[in-house]
Amino acid sequence: METSSKGLLTQVTQFWNLLDDLAQSDPEGYEKFIQQQLKEGKQLCAAPEPQLCLQTRILKPKEKILFINLCQWTRIPAPQSTTHPVPLTVGKPEDTTEISELTLGQIRSSTMSNPDHFPQLLLPKDQVSGKAVCLIEEISSTEIQVEMKMPAYELKIVHDHSEKPLKIELKVELPGINSVSLCDLSVSEDDLLIEVSEKYRLHLNLPKLIDTEMTTAKFIKEKSTLIITMPLV
Repeated sequence: METSSKGLLTQVTQFWNLLDDLAQSDPEGYEKFIQQQLKEGKQLCAAPEPQLCLQTRILKPKEKILFINLCQWTRIPAPQSTTHPVPLTVGKPEDTTEISELTLGQIRSSTMSNPDHFPQLLLPKDQVSGKAVCLIEEISSTEIQVEMKMPAYELKIVHDHSEKPLKIELKVELPGINSVSLCDLSVSEDDLLIEVSEKYRLHLNLPKLIDTEMTTAKFIKEKSTLIITMPLV
């Protein structure tokens, strides 16, 4: 470690000596070199420039609106060619539930936080195109997905003989569904989400906290009914 530090110190000393020699022998060249370094340093330290904001949704574990800010940043190198992947830097997600509006300054600030620890991603090559594309795609009505229906359900809290609440039982009727493999179930301590074969969708806030590890689900094929048992914590 000490040898490495000494070697680095030697290189730095040699570099400064070269700059001193350049300043004496060629003041104009020295000035150009310094100005070029300052220009490149300013570009490197510049904040990302917001270009586009996308709005989508997160469905699991809780449904939320997600905004994705796409920025241009001089720290991210351009792809080598149209056939190479496009390098990306991903910022840390922020919960802005209580913020009604974000300014460009706030976007820059959130993107600049801890830049040295951003994970590096590459877009697949088949998504890279050298041609400009239209941001609004026109589609026919047949391509629009049908909105999923809310299925009929029954939710009840089961008590013991002393009226102490033990568990929550949820019975969901799913007409037309004949396999549990079509059911996608997500459960947290205080809510539940069921999505079934792009036909049904049910999101419930549970009346009491449950034990997710002890939660079980049973599908009755003859009745197309899903029964979920959720012990309370």
